[in-house]
Amino acid sequence: MFSKSREHLRSAGETYLQHFAFAASVGLMAVGAGLACLIHALVPALCQRTCSTTVALLQELFADRSRLPDVTERASGAMTFVGLLALAGFSALLPLALGAGAGFAALVFALALLLPATFLLTNSELAPV
Repeated sequence: MFSKSREHLRSAGETYLQHFAFAASVGLMAVGAGLACLIHALVPALCQRTCSTTVALLQELFADRSRLPDVTERASGAMTFVGLLALAGFSALLPLALGAGAGFAALVFALALLLPATFLLTNSELAPV
C-alpha cells in the first residue's frame, strides 16, 4: 500500500500534502456541485448555475493542477456550503456520542441546519466568499 502510494505521488509529481490538498479540494468541489444540482432540482430558483460552474472549474483544475489556489478561491462558496453541512451533521452526532437522546440530537441538527440554509438563501448561487 505504501509503495503504491509513493509511486502514485511520484507519478503525479507531488508531495503527500500537495496531493492531499488537490484531492480534498476536488472532493469538496464535486460534492458541492452534486448538492447544488439536488438543491436546484428541489427549488429551481436556487443554484441555477452552480453545478455547471463548479464542474467547469474542476475541468480547469484537471487541465492544470497548478491552478489549485485560484480554482479553490473561485469555488469557495460551494466548498463552504459543504463544510457548513458537515458541521451541522457533526453537531448532531456529538450529543448522541455524549449520551443525549435522539430527540435532542435531532433538535440540535435542525438548529445547526439553519446556518447552511441561511448561507444558501443569502448566496443562492454559492458564489465565492
